[in-house]
Amino acid sequence: MDIQTAEKRLYALWGEIRDLNAASDLLEWDQDTNMPAGGVGARGKVVSTLEGLKHQSLTSTELGDVLERCAAGAEQDSLLAAQVRRARLDVDRAVKVPRALAQSLAEARVTGFHAWRRAREAADFKLFASELEHMVDLRRQEAAAINPGGNAYDALLREFEPGAKEEDLVPLFSGLRDALIPLVRSVTERGVEIDETPAQGEFPTQSQLEFGRSLAVAIGFDFESGRLDESTHPFCIGIDRGDVRMTWRYEGHDFRAATFGILHETGHGLYEQGLPADLARTPAGSPVSLGIHESQSRLWENHVGRSRGFWRWALPSYREAFPSAPECDVEQIWALLHTVRPSLIRVEADEATYNLHVIARFELERALFGGGLEVQDLPAAWDDLYAELLGVRPTDAANGVLQDIHWSQGMFGYFPTYTLGTMAAAQLFAAANRELGNLEQAFARGEFQPLLDWLRDRIHRHGGRYEAAELIEKATGKPLAPDDLLAYLRQTTQEVYGELA
Repeated sequence: MDIQTAEKRLYALWGEIRDLNAASDLLEWDQDTNMPAGGVGARGKVVSTLEGLKHQSLTSTELGDVLERCAAGAEQDSLLAAQVRRARLDVDRAVKVPRALAQSLAEARVTGFHAWRRAREAADFKLFASELEHMVDLRRQEAAAINPGGNAYDALLREFEPGAKEEDLVPLFSGLRDALIPLVRSVTERGVEIDETPAQGEFPTQSQLEFGRSLAVAIGFDFESGRLDESTHPFCIGIDRGDVRMTWRYEGHDFRAATFGILHETGHGLYEQGLPADLARTPAGSPVSLGIHESQSRLWENHVGRSRGFWRWALPSYREAFPSAPECDVEQIWALLHTVRPSLIRVEADEATYNLHVIARFELERALFGGGLEVQDLPAAWDDLYAELLGVRPTDAANGVLQDIHWSQGMFGYFPTYTLGTMAAAQLFAAANRELGNLEQAFARGEFQPLLDWLRDRIHRHGGRYEAAELIEKATGKPLAPDDLLAYLRQTTQEVYGELA
């Protein structure tokens, strides 16, 4: 088989695998938005069947032979070499994991989600414990198959962030923890209260949705190629760059949860819509990692959506959308978007405490897969860690261990990507601001396209051609580091609260 024939066959085979993924993604979106509770059993079987077909395709002799031929004929650093590298991430994982285990995991994600949702509504961990124990057991089996005798947590991390290692994340997260806890403590000790009444009141659901959609459109999301629906936990799924599904949640008494949740998911959606069309249905046509994906959502949510420039532009629309909301100016609204207050809910956390929420989950996951922590002890361990890191203790399981969807889906190793993405967002925004000039001035005029074009060029158009670390260094001129994030947090915090100790 010549190299051209092998490459063509690789893309044909991978297209079929991508189609199976798209079908599973669509079923996941439906499960979280529309599916009746009575459909859980049947849906689990359907998803399990699809996972079995995907596993069969990934482990086929033909695909293995084609990859070997492409690897042998690809020039170093070529697009084809990147295609092979990306494909092998999934193929190698599938080869090591028995098909029956892969199918069991797929089915457990469906039943686990619905058990979690019932438990969350009832604030009763016992309603979820057995499903979670089953999921943890399956993931331990999977980790042992992927990395026999090695670090189990590394095997889980790499599903979401290829190349990530626990031993590298521990010092990174410890450094952030050591920097953030004193910052938060300094604010708490000052005792300065920020007036948040402009964000509080009655905010009609439909008005929140329309305002959020208008912001998504303004920053570049194409609703001809996407949609926004309500769900228990906000998420974004890219079925295809022309079919991007986002979801949102809201609170009736505070506009911030909905507005910044929608901006966050729109950041994900913009990345999905910006993936290279010419690489669609190929291995390198997918996002490079969850950390890079999160960098896009955190950048638009925080560095754009919480900026003064953004609100100089958005405030008139805000007043029109919520005519009964308390009167406020840009400085008032900017301050209430940068409060620092230890709280219980990760998705509603302020920027300064957010990564402490992630670090708590990272520590619990490490303990589950290597430190002797068992599922039955999770609620107490969660509560104790929150008291240690944030100085708050959950009042019930819904505000504690049950608040996130991830573990019901077996997504252990996912949470660290939130902090990696938050660091990358700050670094990317700082680089864009240096190159494009004062972005706040552009935002004040409602001009978001220059930043989106910059991200399209530096991140989106490459798909999965480069590894995450290489992509960030190419985009910003330096390796990923926490410096820009910490500088940003210190600056905004001091502007709101004054000079800190």
